[in-house]
Amino acid sequence: MEQSPWKSERVPGEVEISISRAGVGPDPVVCLHGITAQHRAFTPAARHVGAVRGLVGVDLRGRGDSDKPDSGYGLEAHAADVIRVLDHLGLEEATVAGHSMGAFVALKTALAYPDRVRALILLDGGWPRLEAPPQEDMTEEQEREAEAIREGLARAFSRLDMVFETPDAYLGFWFPDQNLTMADLPPDLADYYRYDLQEVDGGYNPKCSPDAAKQDSPDVTRTSPTADEMRAVGCPVALIRAGEGFFPGSRPLIPDATRDVMAGALDLRSEMVLAGANHYTMLWPPYTRQWAGLLRDDGWWR
Repeated sequence: MEQSPWKSERVPGEVEISISRAGVGPDPVVCLHGITAQHRAFTPAARHVGAVRGLVGVDLRGRGDSDKPDSGYGLEAHAADVIRVLDHLGLEEATVAGHSMGAFVALKTALAYPDRVRALILLDGGWPRLEAPPQEDMTEEQEREAEAIREGLARAFSRLDMVFETPDAYLGFWFPDQNLTMADLPPDLADYYRYDLQEVDGGYNPKCSPDAAKQDSPDVTRTSPTADEMRAVGCPVALIRAGEGFFPGSRPLIPDATRDVMAGALDLRSEMVLAGANHYTMLWPPYTRQWAGLLRDDGWWR
């Protein structure tokens, strides 16, 4: 099995943050995961980027091996944690990449701390907040998009209170009726699922705090930037979209119309659509190699 690229350390503070470094470069890209995930989502990207540039994978508060307070979540708190990570690493500024909710955290960081974010890489997240119309005033398109997001989040959240007898049993949640074991998966994917779990009475439970997910989800809905607010983002942006939504064959989370709004508000220097990838598989081979160069090289925005 290929050796893990990650070396972990702690960022001190009232809420300690666990970060993992891949590579030894002096200017690593800081990577932020989705709402119930953790930094191992970026292992394939770390292997593509290599040791010279390097990545820093952050376990957002309430996830992975970071502290899990009962309260104190939301985009503002996560953005402040990102700045603590930069301070800990001695980075005056950094390129920040975020997947899903991590993209919203990245945007919030760029808006709140404009001198600290050099460039943004948004991976299937960070779409503009709509000034929410009453339900009866939503278009069919908006209703479908909102329902798809609700369904995807509900499934991801449902596992957080579950206890699985073994790590292999956890795979049954993600790959129903396939009877997979960890030995059946590519090593990096197996490592992701193992790291996602902690031992508890009766078996294994996801590390992500249900309180964190349940507090962050409405905060993203309420406080993520509108298209007008996005215009204040002063750094270059790359946008990578999955061709499908949470599930194979489902509608993309960032359809073309939403992309057009983002392109009108942000300094969009690079973009791509990953045909055949969904919101989750876009982070894994074979799709990683299509976008990992944006993390490795600065030519797309310089």
